Amino acid sequence: MIYFPCQHAKQSRKQKTRCLTSAAGAILGVFLAHGVHAADHWAISANDGHTTTSATGKMVTAATIVPDSLSLIRFEHGMPVLEKTLVLPTSVEGPPTTAWIAPTSNWAIITAGSHAGSHAGDPVIEDDIVSVVSIDHAVPRLVQTIHAGLGASQVSVSPDQKWVLIGNRKSGTVSVFAVANRQLHPVQTLNMGADSNPASVLFLPDGQHAVVVLRGSHQLALLHRVGDSFTIEERRLDLGRSPNTMDITKAGLLVIGDQDPAHPAVHLVRLENGMLNLLGTIPVAPGPEPLRFSPDGRYLAVGAVNNSNRDAARHGSLTLYRVDGSDLTPVAHENVGRWPQGIIFSPDGRTLLVQNTTDKTMTVLKWDGIRLHPTGTLAMTSGPAAAATSW
Repeated sequence: MIYFPCQHAKQSRKQKTRCLTSAAGAILGVFLAHGVHAADHWAISANDGHTTTSATGKMVTAATIVPDSLSLIRFEHGMPVLEKTLVLPTSVEGPPTTAWIAPTSNWAIITAGSHAGSHAGDPVIEDDIVSVVSIDHAVPRLVQTIHAGLGASQVSVSPDQKWVLIGNRKSGTVSVFAVANRQLHPVQTLNMGADSNPASVLFLPDGQHAVVVLRGSHQLALLHRVGDSFTIEERRLDLGRSPNTMDITKAGLLVIGDQDPAHPAVHLVRLENGMLNLLGTIPVAPGPEPLRFSPDGRYLAVGAVNNSNRDAARHGSLTLYRVDGSDLTPVAHENVGRWPQGIIFSPDGRTLLVQNTTDKTMTVLKWDGIRLHPTGTLAMTSGPAAAATSW
């Protein structure tokens, strides 16, 4: 027990209040020092209820449409608990990084790059919707709907939460928004080139630079913030044949999944001396769309779609790699469900969730430092398609 004695037995009401306030602050400081948060910290899952795939792998309108949604997930004793769900537009089209949540867990941003066609089997229709959500007392609430560009994809927020970037795959642009009171205000549209397909975009830890994955031209582009606008650096880094999903560690190490059917791989990249440098390329299983660094950056989880989005007899998988500088060493492997998408690590890195869009589930895996152990699934009402965490 911690005691906070007052100096005098007889005190005025004001003195007693001051003493109690100091004690409460000290207790809160002790709790925070031991990792006890004053509020819940959330992971989020964006769920697509309108999309399925044809036999050729094309995204088409599902025969049975259920509402798209956003779900809150917390971890209790290392296990995931599904909490409130909010109906709002989402999309599985694009990389599974179309959701962002603040480190304080009190607001989030979700993009929707498509919506349903008129009839089952019709192609999904490109869209540009951006939803801003407040999270208060474990209840998500839609507070703003705004528009980016067609095929709105990954959303990235600067470390100071003053700027938002959204890659727009179909329009070939990156939308720039300023943030004021957790509301987005359009500032600029960056033209990345015709057919550039900017699938992913991420701020670097310095908040002054961002990296854009241009899937169409097989390149990485560097953005630089100058005052209240962003410029596109002329020099670009050629990268593989089909770069798509991107993640980053707190130390600034980037990983990009390359979905080239002939040579599936992940690329490790870092900004050094103002230039993007390729550190290494590591072959991986087919369809590396899902990928995520662990919270401490020591491990990289890479999923493999493995054509499970078009062939019901197949399944996805997940491989865990240990990160050693620019080297990746595989340490564990486990099968997951069909059409894996986003990956969620628990705050301590010992539990992983893998979204299975076709199965409308999330596979739960426990990591003991040696093996991955499947421990069940979370059932979802629609196909989980993108994920983010506040840690």
